[in-house]
Amino acid sequence: MRRNRSILYSFPWRLVVLHLRNHLVLIGLWIFLALLMTGVSGRFFGIHYLLLTPEYHGEVNFWSFFLTGAACGAFFLIWNLTTYLLSAHRFPFLATLNAPFTKFGLNNSIIPFVFLATYVIASVRFQWHDELTDTWSNIRNIAGFLIGLNAMIIAVAAYLHLTNKDAAAFLRPGQFVPKPGSKLLAPGYRMPTLWEIRSGATRWRVDSYLTERLHLRPVRTVAHYDPEIIGRVFRQNHWNAVVVQLMAVLILMLLGLFMDQPWARIPTGATIFLLASMAMAVFGAIVFWFRHWGTLVFIVLMVAVNYTTGLGFFHYRNRAYGLDYKLKNRAEYTYRALEELYHPDTLARDAAETRRILNNWLAKNRAAGVQRPKLVFICASGGGMRSSLWTMQTLQRADEATNGRLLRQTALISGASGGVLGAAYLRELYLRRQLGEIPSVHDPKYTGDIALDLLNPVSFAIISNDLFFPVRSFRSGDYSYRRDRGYLFERQLNENCRGMLDKRLADYRRPEAEARIPMLVISPFILNDARRLLISPQGVSYLMRAPDNPLRSIQPELDGVDFRRLFARQEADSLAFTTALRMNCTYPLILPPTWLPTEPSVEAMDAGFRDNFGITTAVRFVHTFKDWIRENTGGVVIVQVRCWEKIDPIRQSDSKGIVENLFAPFGAAARITAMQDYEQDNALSLLNDVLGDDQLQVIRFIYEPLKKENEASMSLHLSKREKLDILESFEQPEVQANLSLLKAVLGVE
Repeated sequence: MRRNRSILYSFPWRLVVLHLRNHLVLIGLWIFLALLMTGVSGRFFGIHYLLLTPEYHGEVNFWSFFLTGAACGAFFLIWNLTTYLLSAHRFPFLATLNAPFTKFGLNNSIIPFVFLATYVIASVRFQWHDELTDTWSNIRNIAGFLIGLNAMIIAVAAYLHLTNKDAAAFLRPGQFVPKPGSKLLAPGYRMPTLWEIRSGATRWRVDSYLTERLHLRPVRTVAHYDPEIIGRVFRQNHWNAVVVQLMAVLILMLLGLFMDQPWARIPTGATIFLLASMAMAVFGAIVFWFRHWGTLVFIVLMVAVNYTTGLGFFHYRNRAYGLDYKLKNRAEYTYRALEELYHPDTLARDAAETRRILNNWLAKNRAAGVQRPKLVFICASGGGMRSSLWTMQTLQRADEATNGRLLRQTALISGASGGVLGAAYLRELYLRRQLGEIPSVHDPKYTGDIALDLLNPVSFAIISNDLFFPVRSFRSGDYSYRRDRGYLFERQLNENCRGMLDKRLADYRRPEAEARIPMLVISPFILNDARRLLISPQGVSYLMRAPDNPLRSIQPELDGVDFRRLFARQEADSLAFTTALRMNCTYPLILPPTWLPTEPSVEAMDAGFRDNFGITTAVRFVHTFKDWIRENTGGVVIVQVRCWEKIDPIRQSDSKGIVENLFAPFGAAARITAMQDYEQDNALSLLNDVLGDDQLQVIRFIYEPLKKENEASMSLHLSKREKLDILESFEQPEVQANLSLLKAVLGVE
């Protein structure tokens, strides 16, 4: 019984109880990180392996783990600093101890230790199972993490040990000189009076504490100390805690200034720990300074920040690189203006230009010996990097199996998000192959390019740059823009693709017009009115509205906007091609929506909100040129490359509680891709009626994991096992059967 009471009133256990009672927000951060780390939360987006197998310079190694360990050490320190600020006044005996913060941190380590043990076990298991890491590399990586963590803790703890004073230092004349402004920056809580100390009214009962040698030592009474002396100790310790927190923020801001340098792009796992550190430090500072007014102060602060960032120099939103954003040169975005873009003369001119492209496509295929070639459309679905890799590999392998006929007979590529990234890179390789710059588009090294990490630089930019304020700028075309995570995403994408995507929209006009490469229509979603922004170097006004009947008795509403027509005065042709790709795959919270130079202003984001599979664009194109297609081709083949199951499992609703029922209607948003599937199946059925019997063939290449537990996440980062699963899934019987069908349809022996 006595032993149990000694544990219950030991300093480590009393701190745990205090945190559970008073600091649930801080405890929540630990729980949230643990859920991410173990994959209980965020597994679909691949957050867990960013923590468990961090990358640095594109590799998982000792240094990537070292940096992540150092960031985790910073999180541990911020935890101790924050809880010290909030809790130390409850334990006056600390002021009598030598190195009070060091002893506080040691006794406050139960939660960090449990978290660290969980991390090591989860990381070791993940490296063996998902990254296929050998034993020695696994040991080396974990050693790097632990060395980095301890190096950070030792460095900061040494500073605090040398600068923090105990009560004895204040009793020696000349040993302590208050820092200017220390009371202002580190006010501390109200210190206990002498009566309160003697009576124990303000402190929690603590009978023992751990020393640096892990020995339990009884707590001495502090009743004989002057409360003012104790107050000085805590205020001075608080000052040092504030200094360390400010230094951490300053280091992040400095790293943001060097975001272009690869050495400065610390691993994503490290940025997650740093983000959690910042959140903990901000919350602790607000509660420490304002106590019970903390919630109100936080709300007022958020309102003030939102208002300030909407004004003058501080007003910042991500822009489309290459466009002119001058205030007096905005494009009018009204329904009347959009109707003018859909003028009959414009429609006739754009349709005539596209027919010339189709005639060039026909001549090219007839020269290859096919008199009535199948007109092929490639529709690539969204789905993060797994879709990029699946699309790239599928099109490479299918083109190789058809002896190059797939790409030669493809007239149009459409789609969303990651699928378009893979298709766009393959199209660029196809162009360079024709120019003699590369020997083949089927080289597996190009498949590896599109699977390289993109999440690490984006998350680094969020933490070190975007959360503060993008200050540095760069030039794109004739204009200057601020560097943010959108800029770093495009830079990294271009680096991964060997610099081949560093082009302007207009650079593709001639190759498309000559039918050397397929047309590519990129169609991000306009957040303000749900229309699609149709980005193409060609005029595509005919895609702005659904097909109408000959009597024009219905006239559907315009649901698309021709980008080049709308932004003709804003130099639309100068749009960076990587910006068009980024606008098409603006993953929520990861990449910023793109603010466009219109009046009123609008924003564009991921195409998957309207058409995650690219079918809408292809169907509308076929409707527009159905007469030409029936006259000159052997029919239409839609090759759909998708990483989503066609038939989703049905989820039961038997055991929902009252809270779940309240939020059940919002679950419809999660079924957006299934709803698109239903509507697009209907559109394809109607298209079959338009073309005639046996004139439409839909061939789907669907990524299905070999094992459900190895299914690749929808992220901008893939583990080795996920990459391997995607590559091997191409050999599945259903995929191979569809490949044989494609060969038969295209007339390949």
